[in-house]
Amino acid sequence: MRVGVLSDSHDHLTELRRALKVLQEEGAELVIHAGDYVAPFSVAVLAELTIPWFGVLGNNDGEILGIFQKSEGRIKAPFLELEERGFRIFVSHFYQPAKLAFTSGHYDLVVYGHTHEAIIKEEGKTILVNPGEVCGLLSGRPTVALCDLEKRVAKLLDL
Repeated sequence: MRVGVLSDSHDHLTELRRALKVLQEEGAELVIHAGDYVAPFSVAVLAELTIPWFGVLGNNDGEILGIFQKSEGRIKAPFLELEERGFRIFVSHFYQPAKLAFTSGHYDLVVYGHTHEAIIKEEGKTILVNPGEVCGLLSGRPTVALCDLEKRVAKLLDL
């Protein structure tokens, strides 16, 4: 199962569209967004996906009701737990809940965002991913991550 991971798009629609195109070209079967869409019109871009997608709210997300409505139940707060094809996934915008999930050993993939710093770590059977930032505003480097849960590998992709 190939999972595309992104975070911190911050209304940068050009980079968000590019990120989703790259993930689809790389064969993502599921997309996870770790928050900070900012406005509902960014969520509308995700809603155009033809593959399943889910996400969580971030600290910069405004107009929360509109975000929830546009997501049609795919965006949760403050965290999200999924099981897809037997793989357990935990998503939070923030590091502390992700760290607890990562060290618990209960998940195959743990995702967080917020820091805009791309990180991939492994411990036991669990992969921890912060995909960096789609917007590229802080680092100047827009990135996403692709995780192959069957092969137990994750990689960063520059946009």
